[in-house]
Amino acid sequence: MKVLSISSQVVWGPVGNSAAVPALQAKGHEVLALPTITLSNHPGHGAPAGFRTHAEDMARMFAALEALGALHNLDAMLTGYFASVGQVEEVAGLLGRVAVPYLLVDPVMGDHGRLYIPQEVAEAIRTHLVPRASCLTPNAFELAWLSGHEVTDEESAITAARSLALPEVLATSVPSHDGLATLLITPDAVHRIVAPKLAQVPNGTGDFLSGLYLAERLGHPPQRAFAAAMKTLARAIALSSGTTVLNVAGALHQS
Repeated sequence: MKVLSISSQVVWGPVGNSAAVPALQAKGHEVLALPTITLSNHPGHGAPAGFRTHAEDMARMFAALEALGALHNLDAMLTGYFASVGQVEEVAGLLGRVAVPYLLVDPVMGDHGRLYIPQEVAEAIRTHLVPRASCLTPNAFELAWLSGHEVTDEESAITAARSLALPEVLATSVPSHDGLATLLITPDAVHRIVAPKLAQVPNGTGDFLSGLYLAERLGHPPQRAFAAAMKTLARAIALSSGTTVLNVAGALHQS
């Protein structure tokens, strides 16, 4: 399958496209990766060096790719971190011109009770991309912010997800009585996997899960894709125990 993946790119410590793209490629998918921002490292490891892709440059890249025919016959698109409203608007414009059968929107915008991107960027994602999503992959905070429903447990997460009226919502870090739940919520079913809450988990697990799920979903039904993606994610977390960097390569090598 051919996938256009639009998110952040880091040189060290896989997050964004650096985590999602290897997951897609490991399943044999062709990935066109376009960075919204390029950084030396995730800010969680210290102040990064880097630069953002200006909306005007993104527009020119889209135009060049369209002229080459590179965006013909896309099977899916994945969106993650956005650095500006203009970037979101350019992607929305592209979705109006290019057929994308399956759109996975990873709303990378906040956690631990707060937004870590400008509110206007989060609002642009909610307005222009979320309603178009085939699958949304928010954490509990992002799900609450996008839906306007408080998310405190699995039941409230299901209510919040279904209020968005999307085909699939893959909600992560949902508080559960026995740990943290990851929920795959469709209009007629809920699938859940609960894991213990760990003191330290490397950055990038959400980005990696989005790539893993999409890689499996392009060819398999939601429940099967969910189970396979979560199995590989659990392996990555186990391999990363005691470190600050998610072991993407090791997890994919063992899958």
